[in-house]
Amino acid sequence: MNPSAHRPRSAASGRCPRCGHAFDCGMLAEPAAGAPDCWCRSMPALPANRLRAGRACLCPECLADEIARARVVPEAQ
Repeated sequence: MNPSAHRPRSAASGRCPRCGHAFDCGMLAEPAAGAPDCWCRSMPALPANRLRAGRACLCPECLADEIARARVVPEAQ
């Protein structure tokens, strides 16, 4: 694996707590005006019982996987 392939690309980059890959996160960027805008807003929301307080954002691939898992196997409350 090429370590430079997963380096954060900007000050608004994050690192996925699930796979460790770096990705750009619009929620970390300071918006010029109004609410933050991020690629994740175009994806279906995770059910509330899948959210973890204090957990960092997932990368696009891991978030898509988590959304798919939530649809197949709902987590017990």
